[in-house]
Amino acid sequence: MKSGWKLWTLLPMVIAGCFFAPLLAQNNYQVQVMFRVALYAALAMAWNVVGGYAGQLSLGHVAFFGIGAYGFTLLALHSVPLWVAVFLAAIAATVLAAVIGVIVFRLRGPYFTLATIAVGEVLRLTARNLDFTGGARGLDTPALFAGRNSARLFYFAGVTLGAVAFLVNAWVSRSRFGYYLMAIREDEDTAAAVGIDSARTKLQSLLISAFLTGLGGAVYASAFQYIIPDNVFDIDKSVQIAIITMLGGAGTLLGPIVGAVLLISASEIFKNQFQEGHLLIYGVLIVVVVLFLPEGIVGGLRQLFRRGKKPEVVKAAAR
Repeated sequence: MKSGWKLWTLLPMVIAGCFFAPLLAQNNYQVQVMFRVALYAALAMAWNVVGGYAGQLSLGHVAFFGIGAYGFTLLALHSVPLWVAVFLAAIAATVLAAVIGVIVFRLRGPYFTLATIAVGEVLRLTARNLDFTGGARGLDTPALFAGRNSARLFYFAGVTLGAVAFLVNAWVSRSRFGYYLMAIREDEDTAAAVGIDSARTKLQSLLISAFLTGLGGAVYASAFQYIIPDNVFDIDKSVQIAIITMLGGAGTLLGPIVGAVLLISASEIFKNQFQEGHLLIYGVLIVVVVLFLPEGIVGGLRQLFRRGKKPEVVKAAAR
């Protein structure tokens, strides 16, 4: 209870700090990097609902991201108001998730993971071969914001999406629904034996995750003002989102944020400093963290903190 009180006390301060952060930026490039950090933190928190709390290794979230991007673009090009198009695109991603979830959640383990990859790949190839999606050439996307401050406004949109995703994760981590997901993650057969409808619960988590991911795809498309299938349906995005979450700490509240801040920032720093060698250094960083902190940075630090507290608990019990 005390830790929860601290969390909700600090949250408004953290959000306020994020909104003041662009004032410290020296140019638009730094603001764009902060936007990418905020956006990927939001996407990682969306993935965390399924991949972290429910323990379902989905590598097909790029399907919802791409539907959000293309849905927003196509709706906006047909004169739908931009912000309405953003939410309709997210709803389209959620509908797709409902269809996909009914099929893929019958599978477990690597078969489930492969099925999610296949869905994203099918959508990529489909978008490449349809005229209304622009084919391999892609489409120009309208901007939600324009003018000198557009980069900052997109960053604020990314932070807002991240705050919403954080609140969803906070609710999941403390709700009965979240406990059901964690029970499924630990042992799905046992969870089913005690009365948890695992198929329905996993599907509900996917719908929540897909809606948030669809919002992220729409904001991404508008920010970069051009989309192609090989970008917004690229499996590398799914992998990157999953790595960010697992490195920070899957199934934790702060893990996706920590992972996004560290990995996106490190990627940009290494790219600028080491040019061609940045991918090698980036990969080594990931390997080191995985080897020494298998539960992620936040999970590893939590274990260390608990070990430090253990002797005090024992002493207190002895008294």
